[in-house]
Amino acid sequence: MHAEPFSISADALGALALSAAEGRPIVPVGTTSVRVLESAYWLAARAAPDPKPSGDLGRLGQWDAYNLSAAAPPPSRLEALTTLHGLAEAAGGRLYGATSLCIAPGYRFALCDGMVTNFHAPDSTLMLLVSALLGGADNAREVYEHAVRREYRFLSYGDSSLLLRAR
Repeated sequence: MHAEPFSISADALGALALSAAEGRPIVPVGTTSVRVLESAYWLAARAAPDPKPSGDLGRLGQWDAYNLSAAAPPPSRLEALTTLHGLAEAAGGRLYGATSLCIAPGYRFALCDGMVTNFHAPDSTLMLLVSALLGGADNAREVYEHAVRREYRFLSYGDSSLLLRAR
């Protein structure tokens, strides 16, 4: 996948850390937000145990998260968000990075419990992300068949949906 640059404020990371500490779900709006949050988690995991407070998290490659999750026990979501928040504070209030993360079925979500998104084209990488979140292509197909039967609008200016992670 192509690399997308991103930035996250210390305030946003602090709010996410508080949500994690209180056991509340993290449900971003949009597939890009999901990729950014999941990427930030893995970039924090890769930086541990010696994170540098430069503000630049670096770049996460397309399959890096899969390799990192197999290499060592990953941090808890609260640990990762607390680390990211501290790095952002030390860097003047914002972190930067880039991601090429491809979220596909089999991906184990580290931060996101769901997402709000529109209905995507069937043969897109975004459908891979939806399938991963919903626990597989069959579950995603069921959601999309429901949308077609109910005549929901698809693509960028269509209807949105709240999708919660399969447990």
